Amino acid sequence: MGFASTDLPTLLMMAALFPVSLGAVYMVGDSAGWTLPILGIVDYNKWTSNKTFHVGDIIIFNYKSLIHNVREVTPQNFKNCNATSPIVSYESGFDAITLKTLGHWYFLCGVAGHCQMGMKVDIKVTPFSPPPTASPAPAPISGA
Repeated sequence: MGFASTDLPTLLMMAALFPVSLGAVYMVGDSAGWTLPILGIVDYNKWTSNKTFHVGDIIIFNYKSLIHNVREVTPQNFKNCNATSPIVSYESGFDAITLKTLGHWYFLCGVAGHCQMGMKVDIKVTPFSPPPTASPAPAPISGA
């Protein structure tokens, strides 16, 4: 079974967007994507609360580029919803970002009023902790 010729461009695009990584891939906001959190469709604080992010993980912002964007900002600018001097700006509508360092990564929408309405996310990257291993069984006591 081979690939159809139309699959090759898709595979090449995926390879470019998602470099080899041992990390997990997260779609910010899950099926809601990166959007205004109106009507309770998405709560980005709640979305991050049940996830553990590690170095090498990839977060994807999926949004309508004509009405939203993504700005990585400093902690102070995140707190104040200030997008005027971002660290990095994204505007493609489908931005894959590899988390390369430990600590907090702060993102918000730079469109006026969107951050104030809750379109911001704090991604905390923690050290990887391997799952605990089972303790070895005690050696049997030999009889005399």
